[in-house]
Parts: sequence; structure tokens; C-alpha cells
Amino acid sequence: MFENSYGVAATDEGRAKVFGKDFAAWARPEDGDESIWEDATDGFSPGPKGSPMPPRTPLLKAVLEDLREFEEPVEEGSGIKSLALGALDNSFLVGDKGIEVVRNFEHGIHGKGMSVKFSGGSTNFSTPKKALLMRAETNMLLMSPATDGKPHAKGVHQLDIETGKVVSEWKFEKDGADINMRDITNDSKGAQLDSSESTFLGLDDNQLCRWDMRDRRGIVQKLVSATESPVLQWTQGHQFSRGTNFQCFASTGDGSIVVGSLDGKIRLYSKSSMRMAKTAFPGLGSPITHVDVTYDGKWILGTTDAYLILVCTIFIDKDGKEKTGFSGRMGNRIAAPRLLKLNPLDSHLAGANNRFREGRFSWVTENGKQERHLVATVGKYSVVWNFLQVKNSHHECYQYQEGLKSCYCYKVIPKDESIVASRFMHDKYSVSDSPEAPLVVATPMKVTSFSISSRH
Repeated sequence: MFENSYGVAATDEGRAKVFGKDFAAWARPEDGDESIWEDATDGFSPGPKGSPMPPRTPLLKAVLEDLREFEEPVEEGSGIKSLALGALDNSFLVGDKGIEVVRNFEHGIHGKGMSVKFSGGSTNFSTPKKALLMRAETNMLLMSPATDGKPHAKGVHQLDIETGKVVSEWKFEKDGADINMRDITNDSKGAQLDSSESTFLGLDDNQLCRWDMRDRRGIVQKLVSATESPVLQWTQGHQFSRGTNFQCFASTGDGSIVVGSLDGKIRLYSKSSMRMAKTAFPGLGSPITHVDVTYDGKWILGTTDAYLILVCTIFIDKDGKEKTGFSGRMGNRIAAPRLLKLNPLDSHLAGANNRFREGRFSWVTENGKQERHLVATVGKYSVVWNFLQVKNSHHECYQYQEGLKSCYCYKVIPKDESIVASRFMHDKYSVSDSPEAPLVVATPMKVTSFSISSRH
């Protein structure tokens, strides 16, 4: 497998060539420093009955004892394509015909609000592949892929949610030349709650940058009278030499950035520099299709077609201080990652062609709070892992494994059709009798909320 993945023999020299000396633990996990994983769990509250970790029980029974389900069909013919979760009053279902506004409740999202139809704009406006909430969730940026089937976009439409109108169409431009972007995201994990936010991050195959929506001419042109689109201002960033093949990215609570690549590498950039990665984790042979990071920047979840990879960014510097790989070079005390996989039966039932998509942490935007669960989509399955259990080095899954440790303890939530998105609502919706905010699962024709009860 090593030879097939990397094209070099599975010898010490071959491993050193692929991973480098700093990442010896990725090639030989048994020689890695497991104490990092243990140290990282010290700050957690005790599990049941005072134990430092939750016990292993089938399919996370202790955590997901009672799933209360609330299902609601979407508007006829709308066909959900993506989900934009809000942390305030509303969330948004983005479909072929427009955007449905739904209400956020402690038991999930439901209740039809207004429906915003796609209209306006000097160009053909296809169904957005990305919807990004901004400015205390009063505005939304909509990015549609190019018409030739490529995932890249030439600009974004700015939707005023309160009026339901597209108020501006922005172009991506640098040094007078039009450029494309593959993805956009907020400046930081909680930036969509900031009413004054005017910048956001952009990613292309070989570019990482920050865009500014404050027009230097002082006027944002309205679409109804615009002869040309206002140009987004490139305020910070770097165009890399060909070959980085960036695919996806995410930001931490303080604005540091993690980027996943086609070659499987995961790069960490501090909030102050997009030019040089502080840390670059090697690939394991599979492209990273989606990446997420905890609010504190200590944990990264990368998604590949066949598995999720959980990376710990914590290291101890030469002065004995704990840091993350976003703020310094990690050196050679790097722990081996954990892999999250489906067992063979579930993998078979999920379907041969179904791949892992969009592995995410549950959603917190407050210092000192820790994410509790991980969720990913595989075909008609929404798959949930207990974050604490995955990190526990004494967890039964890991006892007799060699090589990189894989966790197969999860909860499967099956649906009747392929799932578009599975995401946990904001932590403020985790009520007193629940250990977690509701999980929202969207399929093209319905949206389901699962609230997790711990009454038992």
C-alpha cells in the first residue's frame, strides 16, 4: 500500500523521503509520542460516574441514548443543494430556485419563513455551491461555480437577507486581471456573528488570500444601476508556484488558517502570514476533500474519500510551553494521527461508490469550550463520533492495532436518500438536558433535526 501510494519502497529510506524526519511517527506510529493525546484531554470534565473518559458502549449508546427526531419537507421542487447554518435566529436552505429561511430552535430547525428567489445580476446566476453568512447574519455571500463545469467562480453575489435582494455582485480581481476562486470562508470561526465584518478568505488551487468588500471608491454599486461589478480588494495573500493544488480550507477562532491539498498535505498558516506555512503535515496518499478545525486550533479533521484523519497540532516548544502548529514549527515531537473509518459491513451497506464528505466538528465560538462530536456524511448515512472517545488512547478500538490507529465506534443515522449536509447547530442550542446541540441532516427533499437527550 505504501509503495502504491507513494511510488517508493516501504523502507526506512522510503518513509523518510515521503514523511521527512519530523514526521517519523506518521510512518511508524508505534514510535510516536502518545502523551500529546493524553495531555490534550486533561482539561475535559469527567465522563459518567467520574471516570476520566466515557466508557465504550455499542454505537455511542451512552451519548446518543435518545434521538428525538423532527422532520420537515422542503418547498415543492426546490431541491436542497447546501445548508447555511446560523447561530442566531435563522438558518438557510439553498436550493435550485432560491433560499428558504427557517427558524433555529433548541430542538432543531424548522418553520417556513420567507423564501428568497434568485434574481438580479448582470450575469447568469446558477445555483450557488457556497453560501457564506456575514455581518451578524444579515448578509450572505453566494458563490456559483463557473458554467463550464469547473468548481471555480469569478465572483460572488451579496444578498441582503432582510430585504431578500441581491444588492451587489463582486468580481475577484488582482492587479487589474480577473481571477477565479475555488472556495471562500469567514475570517474566523465566529466571524459571521460580527456586524462590522467586511473581509473574508478566498482559496484557489495555488492562491490563499483575503478579500475586502469595502470599496475604495467609497460607493458600493447597486446592481439595478451598475454598468460593471464592483471589484473586491485583494488585501492580503500569496500566489504560490504551481503545484500546491489547494482543495479546501477552514479558519480557527483567532483567524489562523488550515488548508488541505490534492496530495493529502495539510498546511497550517498563522493569522499574520499567508506566505509560509508554519507546519505542513504530510499526506497519507489520499486527497483532502474537506477540512475543519476546532475553535482553539488544537485539532484538525481532514476528509478523504475513504476515511477521516484527526490531527493534533499541540507540541511543547524548547522552553516547555504548549503551542500549536499554527504558531510555531512543531519539530519532531509530533503525534501520529487517528483515522476514523466505517466498519466493513457499514461500508458495504453505504454503497460501493459512496465517499466520506465534509467531516466537521460540532460548533463552538467561545474560548474554553471544547467540541464534543464529529460528524461526516457517507451516501445516505450521517455518521457521528464521540470526540472524547476518539482521543482516548486507552479506547478499546486501539488496543490491538498496529500502524495508525483507527476508530470504528460511531453512531449511524440513515436516511432514505443521499444526504446533502450533516452539521451540528451552534453550541448555544445545547440545552440543559442535552449533551450536544441538535444535529441537522439535509437531503434534497427534506431537512431533519435530531436533538440528543441524556434523560436516561
